[in-house]
Amino acid sequence: AAKTPKAVSFEIIKNTQGVFAVVSGYNYSDIGQDIKKISQDFKKGTVFAILDGITDEGNFGAILRNCSAFGINGVIIPSDRSAGANSRVSRISSGALEEVKVYKITNIVRTIKLLKNSGFWIYGTSLSSEKNLIDALYAEYMFPAAIIFGNEEKGMGRLVEDNCDVLVKIGQSGRMQSLNVAVSAGIMFYIIKNIRQKNKI
Repeated sequence: AAKTPKAVSFEIIKNTQGVFAVVSGYNYSDIGQDIKKISQDFKKGTVFAILDGITDEGNFGAILRNCSAFGINGVIIPSDRSAGANSRVSRISSGALEEVKVYKITNIVRTIKLLKNSGFWIYGTSLSSEKNLIDALYAEYMFPAAIIFGNEEKGMGRLVEDNCDVLVKIGQSGRMQSLNVAVSAGIMFYIIKNIRQKNKI
C-alpha cells in the first residue's frame, strides 16, 4: 500500500524579496550526545548559554547573534514558555540560527545537573541588586561553563537559581539599573571571550 505523504507546514512571509522556498522544520541538536562528546574530547573551553524563559523572539535572535560573534558553543532552551527557532528568529539573528547549535530540553534543572556531572560550572546572571552578588567582570570563571539568562521580567526561576554554582551581576553606574537580556548576554559573552583568549582555551 502506498504511504500517506507527510503534511508540510508553511510559514507565510510577507517580505519575500522575490524569493520563495519550501524548507523543513528546524532540527534541534541533542544535548546528551554533545555533552558526551565534549567529555570524551576534553573540550574544556566549551561554553553554553541557557535561556530560562526568554519568550521574546527579538531577544532570542539577538542572543544567537551574540553567540556567533563571541564563540559561544550552543544555546539551551526549554520546550515550554520559550521563544523557539523560526524564520523571524533566523532573520533577527542574521543567520546565526543556522550556525549556532540550539538544544531544546524538557527540564532546565535536570539539564543543569547533567552538565554538572560532566564537569561544567554553572553561572547565573541575576537582576537582583543584592550586594553579595559577584560583579561579572571580577568573577572567577571555570570551564567548561554554562551561563544562564532569566526571563525578561522575572529573571531565573528559583530552582534554576538554586542550582547555579555562582551568581553574577553586571555592574552599572548610570541611573538605568536594568539591561535588555540580549544586551546583558552580549556583555557576558564578551567577558567570557576575553578570559578564554587570555587562558588560551
